[in-house]
Amino acid sequence: MFLWWGAAVLWVTATLEWFSALDDLKAGLTAVFGYRVSRGFVSISLGDVVGLIVTVWVAFLLSRFIRFVLEEDVYPRLPMGRGMPYAISNLLHYLILLLGFLVAVGAMGVNLDRLTILTGAFGVGVGFGLQTIVNNFVSGIILLLERPIQVGDAIQMGDLDGEVRRIGIRSTTVHTWRGAEVLVPNATLISGNLTNWTLSDRTRRLELPIGVAYGTDPERVLGLLTETAASVSGVLASPAPVALFLGFGDSALNFEVRAWTDHFEEWGSIRSKMAVAVNNRLKAEGIEVPFPQRDVNLRYPPKEET
Repeated sequence: MFLWWGAAVLWVTATLEWFSALDDLKAGLTAVFGYRVSRGFVSISLGDVVGLIVTVWVAFLLSRFIRFVLEEDVYPRLPMGRGMPYAISNLLHYLILLLGFLVAVGAMGVNLDRLTILTGAFGVGVGFGLQTIVNNFVSGIILLLERPIQVGDAIQMGDLDGEVRRIGIRSTTVHTWRGAEVLVPNATLISGNLTNWTLSDRTRRLELPIGVAYGTDPERVLGLLTETAASVSGVLASPAPVALFLGFGDSALNFEVRAWTDHFEEWGSIRSKMAVAVNNRLKAEGIEVPFPQRDVNLRYPPKEET
């Protein structure tokens, strides 16, 4: 693309030079871009605005190039924790954009000392009107530095549960298990009660409650449940599945099977397979899974003698 643009500029320059219009065009552009508008101690021209846009654009391209080099060549060679490369790349991106903006402002001839005064006054306004935005901004930096959540983590917060797709400077994008993209303010993630299912590992415990009919031997049921859960594909052998006798219910003896899986994305499917396997095994062993029953006794008042 750069070669194409370079060739186009050379062709336009050569064409204007051929028709002796290049000098007139330069003079016209100089007059247009050099015309200045002054307001107090601020003096600005169209050339300054264009220079500001170009400088910020170049800073953005430089940031993309540096992040590409880091992700493709540097990070794979370094022993870095999960989520650290993403945090470094994002912080570096915002830092380069900030430096590019300051360089562009300085190139415009704006007095940075006076700009500091304006920034202080602006900060007072931020304290009143933009408090929420600044809070989310600071919370985004905290998320990138402390890394309580990382891209790819499965999180749960109130009614929201899903996978973290992006951690921005203002909000975090969560892809719910139902397929929706939810933007969560960073301040909410910092201040609220957040469950991260995959912060340290991607294993998850599966819990399956089961009730069997009264009169069934609990020891026999515990053995069958443990053996059946261990035979299900996707259930980890270590830690091994455990069956527990929880107590006596209204209509059944209550048990629970607890097993672990490292296929986090498939935990719902694996739990379903385990339930089917347990049901088939109990049926094959002649063990009844009861349903709630109630005995209703009807009493009629004695008839009055007449």
